[in-house]
Amino acid sequence: MLPPWRESRGRRAAWFGLILAVLLVHALFGVRVLSSVIGWNTAERPKRIEVTFARRLEPGAPPPATAPAAEPAPAPQPRPARAARPLRASGAPASAPEEPEFHPASPGAPSDSRARLLGEALALANRIEAEARARAQAEAASQAEARAAEYSAAVAEAAAQARAAAAVAGPARPPFEWPPATRLTYTLTGQRGVGVNLYGNAVVEWRHEGSRYQVQFDVHITPMIDQHMYSDGEISPEGLRPRHYDESFSFLFAAPRARRIEFGESDVLLNNGTRVARPPQTQDGASQFVHFVWMFHNHPEWLTPGNIVHFPLALPNSLRRWNYMVTGTERLELAFGGIDAVHLKPLLDGPRRPNEYPFDIWVAPSLQYLPVQIVVKVDATTWALLVLDDLPLQAIVGARPPPPPPKTDAFPPPPAFGER
Repeated sequence: MLPPWRESRGRRAAWFGLILAVLLVHALFGVRVLSSVIGWNTAERPKRIEVTFARRLEPGAPPPATAPAAEPAPAPQPRPARAARPLRASGAPASAPEEPEFHPASPGAPSDSRARLLGEALALANRIEAEARARAQAEAASQAEARAAEYSAAVAEAAAQARAAAAVAGPARPPFEWPPATRLTYTLTGQRGVGVNLYGNAVVEWRHEGSRYQVQFDVHITPMIDQHMYSDGEISPEGLRPRHYDESFSFLFAAPRARRIEFGESDVLLNNGTRVARPPQTQDGASQFVHFVWMFHNHPEWLTPGNIVHFPLALPNSLRRWNYMVTGTERLELAFGGIDAVHLKPLLDGPRRPNEYPFDIWVAPSLQYLPVQIVVKVDATTWALLVLDDLPLQAIVGARPPPPPPKTDAFPPPPAFGER
């Protein structure tokens, strides 16, 4: 066999073309690997939080679900007794005294039978009025006592109901603490079109330091598709509060296609340049998976079948409310054993828009409500199933990552002036 440089001109050209093609493929592959490892096209990303994943998260009983007790209806308030209205003789002026006095005729005055009869009638009327007023006051006092007794009984019953509800609920739910840095790895299977099977893997990493967090979601489909989602922001009393989000998608050896979202205090700048208002608890494509942990730890009653949980979701070209319906608890058989998980099914407000891919999510209460299974549906023939392939890895609380290795100079420093 002759060496390539001694072949004919046409065969030499074919050899050199093959060599150039191989070098080009290796160069493109290297660029793609470097862009995914060192973060090319993401120069404005915040600095990565360094952690060390050192232990497995074993399944455990979730915290006691203390549903908020229903507030008792307000007990009836006692109404003030209405004062009895005094009787007044017919034809008497409004300013007349309540008990007009009767003065008999003075000695020597002519006797008048009509005046005497009138005086007796007025005296009788005054006596009847006084008796009626006394009866009304006694009746009002009796009614006030009855209302006070009824109110006291209602208050006692409400207190008894509250004590009974607390006894049924059991121990108080512990305060929420964000889980330490966590890594979840998934096995990916699926289908693209008719007859094309998909295989790959995915990794979700949650990192936080102080009040700052990062979530990275990387999906690889062998050998042609890579997708990366990254969220950076703050931890607030209302859950995660994203500040920056970017995602990239690449096919074969093509350059990654990147999109980004920037979150302000009151507005959101989408990838298409549109600036929209920022509703409370707005999440992005990566942070939503960890935001569920905060939601369901603080509100386990939301996982009742038939409930709908929702929050605003910012995607590269749109921001609208994303709804999930709780369908119930399912038993999943995973690589590390069986586990109970709650299925959340997405419900869209209107038709699906371009680049909107609903996620069916299964969260496990015994694994801190982390997602153990995810289904991405593009259409009837294109979908992907991500299944947790091992127990999550977490960082040890209080442990520090190992320091980076010391830098070594390639050449020794030159000697100081005057040294040999």
